[in-house]
Amino acid sequence: MRDRDATPAFRPLLPEALDQGDPFAFAPPPEAGARWRYYVYTTGEDPTEGRAFPVYGSDDLRAWRPLGEALTAGRRSSHWAPCVRYVPGLVRPYVMLYSRAVGLGAEGHVGHVIRRADAAAPEGPFADSGEELTADIDFAIDPDLYRRPDGTLTMGFAMDFVDDEPYGTGIVEAPIAEDLSALLGSPRRLARSRHDWHVYEPARVMPWKTIPGVDWATQSVRWHTVEAPVGGLVSPRGDPIYLYSGGNFSGFYAVGALVEEAGALLDATGGEPGAENFVVRPRPEAGFHGPGHCSWLRTDDGVDYLLLHARFGAPTAKRQMCLAMLRWSADGLPYAVPVP
Repeated sequence: MRDRDATPAFRPLLPEALDQGDPFAFAPPPEAGARWRYYVYTTGEDPTEGRAFPVYGSDDLRAWRPLGEALTAGRRSSHWAPCVRYVPGLVRPYVMLYSRAVGLGAEGHVGHVIRRADAAAPEGPFADSGEELTADIDFAIDPDLYRRPDGTLTMGFAMDFVDDEPYGTGIVEAPIAEDLSALLGSPRRLARSRHDWHVYEPARVMPWKTIPGVDWATQSVRWHTVEAPVGGLVSPRGDPIYLYSGGNFSGFYAVGALVEEAGALLDATGGEPGAENFVVRPRPEAGFHGPGHCSWLRTDDGVDYLLLHARFGAPTAKRQMCLAMLRWSADGLPYAVPVP
């Protein structure tokens, strides 16, 4: 399958000087009476004023308006990658899942736990409701919510694997309560690193993390990252599909795909940066760097979109959200193209 994301060019939806990483697209049901047809929540900058997660509203997926920051948050820890779902019957029916670290700066990558918050309106303010969904896991990020083919409500997320090599972050899923207050089973592994482009850092030192046999005073590890699962997709052939992001979000970063066939998960994305079956990949020659951490949205007319972030113009630019259309190859594999 050929990559088809070269032309026309991807472009930022709402350029601004703030980080728009990890965009999560959400369409409230019509009966919810929301102000906007579509919402996007982003990680944004670390909170300094007691609020986190910039939220944007749109009625057409093209023109967006900033609506402030959605979550009432502390000022002393990093908050990453929110996702939102409407749960009818709750007093506060908009529920957000997100991860929170133990601190800021160097501690912004330490101890992330996926937590629950809720609100009366999709733009917030969301308030943490006290539940820790991954309290027994030392690092968990990037929640996504979807239903498995059997109808089970499921949370996909990323967690670390350090019992054996390759060391790094991988993706898992677990059933979750309908009110999103607790996981209902142990995580099922979806994918760990397989390819060189999954390397986050070839010699990483992580003194906060215990890895059997590693002495951080004298050693480093080759650390890999497979993260940001997106579930709930089904190919035209009827196969469940998962998307994931891999690599280093400030270096080579791209979106790959898993295909589930007869209960087995196969990585459909090639092993080299030049492979031709990425869902979306960087185009440095076009000023398109580090695309990834997408979310999936199907509109009422059946069109599939991905909201992802990328760095435009330079690898060090702030992450900006952009819109892509999700298409399918003759082989039943997903790929993204820019919106005309």
